[in-house]
Formats: sequence, C-alpha cells, structure tokens
Amino acid sequence: MSTQIYLLTGFLGSGKTTLLQNMLGSLREKDGEVVILMNEMGEEDIDGEQLQGFGFPVKKMLDGCICCSIRGELTEGLKEILSSFQPDKILIETTGVADPIDVVDGLTHPELYERIQLKGIVSVVDASRFLDLNSRFQSTASLVKTIRNQVRYADLLLVNKTDLTAPNILVKVKDKLRELNSQAPLLETIRSEVDLEVIFSVKRISAPSREEQTPTIAVQKSIGRLSPMDKIKQSLGLKTSSPSLYNSIETFAYHFTGKVDGEKFEDFLYDLPKNVYRAKGYVLFHGKEELISFQHTDNQVLMFPFENFGPKMVAVFIGEGMDQEKIIRDLEKCYAG
Repeated sequence: MSTQIYLLTGFLGSGKTTLLQNMLGSLREKDGEVVILMNEMGEEDIDGEQLQGFGFPVKKMLDGCICCSIRGELTEGLKEILSSFQPDKILIETTGVADPIDVVDGLTHPELYERIQLKGIVSVVDASRFLDLNSRFQSTASLVKTIRNQVRYADLLLVNKTDLTAPNILVKVKDKLRELNSQAPLLETIRSEVDLEVIFSVKRISAPSREEQTPTIAVQKSIGRLSPMDKIKQSLGLKTSSPSLYNSIETFAYHFTGKVDGEKFEDFLYDLPKNVYRAKGYVLFHGKEELISFQHTDNQVLMFPFENFGPKMVAVFIGEGMDQEKIIRDLEKCYAG
C-alpha cells in the first residue's frame, strides 16, 4: 500500500505552520504513522521548533527550496522517511516561495512513484494580503506567478485570516481565487482552523479540469513517444515542460547577543520595509525570563512566550532586495542599554 502525501503550500506568513500544528493536535488522537517533512529557506530552523512536543517524527530540510535548489534532497528525504518509518501519511510543508508544480515534479522520481500517492495540495491564502501580493504593480512578476500557481494548482483553498480582512476585500479575494481556480473547494478560516477530515478527504483535481482553467503554456514538441517521466507528470496533471518559477528570494539570519527592549523590538518589526516578506525567530526581552517567539508579515506582528528553551536567540529575514546592513543596524538599536 502506498504512502499518502499531503502537500501544504501558500505564501510566506499565510498560516501553513499553524495549520500543521492544528492538524497534529488532532492526529494525536488517531491511529496510524504520520511523518512531517518541513522545508525552511534559511540555515536556521524556526517553524520546526513549533512542532516539538506533538510526538511525530519531523524531517527538516534547510537552506534551500525543495521546488528547485534542493529538489534532489526532497527525493532522498522521502526515501529515507519511507525506509525508516513506513508511514501511512507524510505531511509536506513547503517554503512560502515554493511553486507547487516544481514540488510535485520532485515527487515524480521513478524510485518514489510506486511508493507514494499525492492525495492533494492544500493552499493557505492570507486574505488580508492576497490582493496586494497578487498585484503586478506591488510585486515582482516572478513572485506574482508563484503566488498564482499556489492557488491555481491547489485541490483545496483555505482563505485564512478572514478576521483581519474587511468584508468587501474578502469578497474581492474570493472572486479572484475563483478566477484562478474554479474547481477547488474554498473554505474561510481563522488561524487556519479546519476539521482534519476536510483535509484528509481532499481530492485531486483531474488534469483535464486544470487544462480548461489554466492558460496554455507553449512547450516544445518532442519527436516520438512521451518519456516515462513526462507520462508520470501528465498523470499528475502537470505540464510536461514547466520552467522553474523560483524567484530571487533571499534570506539571512541575525544572532542576538543579549536581551532587547520589547517595545523597541515590536516597533522595529512593524517598521520593516515591504520587501521583507517574512521575519521570525526567538528573542529575550529585558526584564523578562521567558523566551519569546515572534512572527512578522507586512501587516501583522505576533509575539508569544515559548516554553522550549532549546532554540537559539535568532531572527530570520526573508525577502527580495533587502538592505541587510540597514536592517541589522536598526535591529541593534533595540538592545537594552
């Protein structure tokens, strides 16, 4: 019996890790072996620390994106999971800049194809930011294309953070999502809360349905029959020739050397420029003993106590064209005197 694969995708800060935490909380009451495979852009693991304590094996892939630069490691990582755990299900959380087409392409390795079954692609959409991110005037063309593919190739769309979205904006978001993907069920969520059975009952949208709603991409015609790999891609509803859409996302980490002023640090996060798409990590505040986990997107900052003192005090920044030196200068102004 093949192992079921569930792919969790969505842009940086949309709520994928929160969804995964919610799923694992429910899965503890279920039978069956489940393994999580997480992909982080930078060298530091931030989101993976949030999953400690759930009791499930976690395979981490750092410092690259499984849709492109470390795609080969995805194949090897899955082979290692299959041989070590023989799981019933594998939950894969991609980086926020991964194109699902390229990730699924990584699942089509001949050594894996008979051993795994892609049950569905679940895409988490941050309703409060989607229209801005989807605008060619406010985002780079490659980034817009990736965000749209995260929607277009989803089998289930979770419209998240509806509590942070004005009703008239939410209507526009849903209209745009339906324009990009008219086939996938669409669910509104707050903090990525959704019934586990809804996720596990997701069904793949057939290739013909995708062809009807997806603009045709010109591909070079080959002489003779399709290659075995192209047949596999075709059976998964993929183009037999799809260039990588991985864009020029960069990341860097800053290691704290001491405690910082909590108010100054919060202001620093809110003042980060728009081309910093995501900031996250762990920090200690002056006058406090507990470790603080922080998460930042361009319109939201979340900070909460974190009981696990294992993580390093570190901040990870993800964006395009970031002025690393200025960001560090501004951050170092937050240190308590």
